Amino acid sequence: MPTPAYMTIKGSRQGLISAGAMTDESIGGLWQLGHEDQILVQGVEHVVRVPKGGTAGKRMHTPMIITKSIDKSSPLIFHAFCTGESLDVCRLDYYRTSSHGTQENYYTVELEDAVIVGIDEIMPHCQDLSSAHFTVMEMVHIAYRRITKRHEVCRTMGADEWQEG
Repeated sequence: MPTPAYMTIKGSRQGLISAGAMTDESIGGLWQLGHEDQILVQGVEHVVRVPKGGTAGKRMHTPMIITKSIDKSSPLIFHAFCTGESLDVCRLDYYRTSSHGTQENYYTVELEDAVIVGIDEIMPHCQDLSSAHFTVMEMVHIAYRRITKRHEVCRTMGADEWQEG
């Protein structure tokens, strides 16, 4: 089972959108010390393709989709979406258990010139027993101009700027 990731979002007008998102008041018993100003991310989908299957076509980046619980940041994310607010910081930190048994930030994805382009709110049917362990979630679609991926432990990096700014 994967370890959840943590996202930091700072808007150009609202400031730190993720402030207080991982507190007891925001998400109850899921909160974690040291991540109070980050968003708990339960899932990530991101697709990059070359349309014609060959090397001649231009890369197509789809918006990154993060799946998260409804929390303190949800109304702020919604406001950023509705107003087209640009995101000055949009960083996703992946964690794993190190060989020493501690949690380490081993992988980071940063989006530049990012903007929220969609939000899907999902509440499983309450009478469906197979989804009894789920909570209300939202899928946030984030488009960007530039993406940088870093393996923090091995110190490798890759980046792509797929459209003119």
